[in-house]
Amino acid sequence: MTSGRGAVAVPVLPVQDLERSVAWYERLGFEVLARFDEYAIAAFDGAELHLVTFDVEYPPMSLSGAYLRVADADVVFERWTALGAPVVAAPEDQPYGIREWATEDLDGNLWRVGSPVAALAETIGVADDSDRSSDREEGATATTESTESTETAGPTDGDELPARALGAEIRDEAHSLGRLLAGADDDAVRVRGRGRGRGREGSWSALEHGVHVRDRLTVCAEQVVRTLAEHEPELGPSPQDHAIHDGMANESDASAVVDDLGRNAAKVSEALRMVDDDSWGRSARLPDGGRTTIEALARDALDSVVRHRLEAERAIHGDR
Repeated sequence: MTSGRGAVAVPVLPVQDLERSVAWYERLGFEVLARFDEYAIAAFDGAELHLVTFDVEYPPMSLSGAYLRVADADVVFERWTALGAPVVAAPEDQPYGIREWATEDLDGNLWRVGSPVAALAETIGVADDSDRSSDREEGATATTESTESTETAGPTDGDELPARALGAEIRDEAHSLGRLLAGADDDAVRVRGRGRGRGREGSWSALEHGVHVRDRLTVCAEQVVRTLAEHEPELGPSPQDHAIHDGMANESDASAVVDDLGRNAAKVSEALRMVDDDSWGRSARLPDGGRTTIEALARDALDSVVRHRLEAERAIHGDR
């Protein structure tokens, strides 16, 4: 399973309950491209997957499976297992040059997720953004425009990323926020007043930061698609804080917010994948009369996700 050029084999996996399986794959970050009564098409970082409903009586268990090659198998392992994927085999360097681990979906379809060991070893210490996606080192120093101090466990400054890497970085940061919310106690994600954010954001709970990012990503995906399809569209005001101002965000189901974060981040990533090198400068008009571009929309979204993830960490853990 690959997103490279040339012929591509697409796995078709049998499932008993299509809606349940689609929801499970969306939680892991797959983007659903098409859905029919008994068939669905999804994608993950450019790789395509088809799901088809089979008779519940036969086969009694699935014998299907797929190989997925990614930039960093360990990053995907941490992300997927944090979101509930079972571990069939832990990450391990294989004699055929692949670092690989295994999981299975709700119907027993086996997934072997791996990355080339040699390729990773050759790039250690080399600053190359040409294939940057999930392969950044954990704990890299990061700063954002809205934080006064230097943080760890975050991405490199978004301004250093090439435009084509922004979608993957947004997706990774949104998944980090999702893991933070999923790993915290339900009461802890609703505690307010521990942040240092600007204005009212400093009093938000971690869950409210998650809701804001969830809705911010929906808006970003829509704005990118419109700007790509239309000539200088006029973008409306962003409604992503309505749930917070209405006081409803902190009553949200945390697990549903985590699911939506993965789903909406995948939508942004997929929208940005449609942008070719000559289209990042396509412009749109803002409500205040100013102008923005697709690249600026993406960088602003990344900055927002990073800032709110850091504030969500403070809301849960305080200043540690």
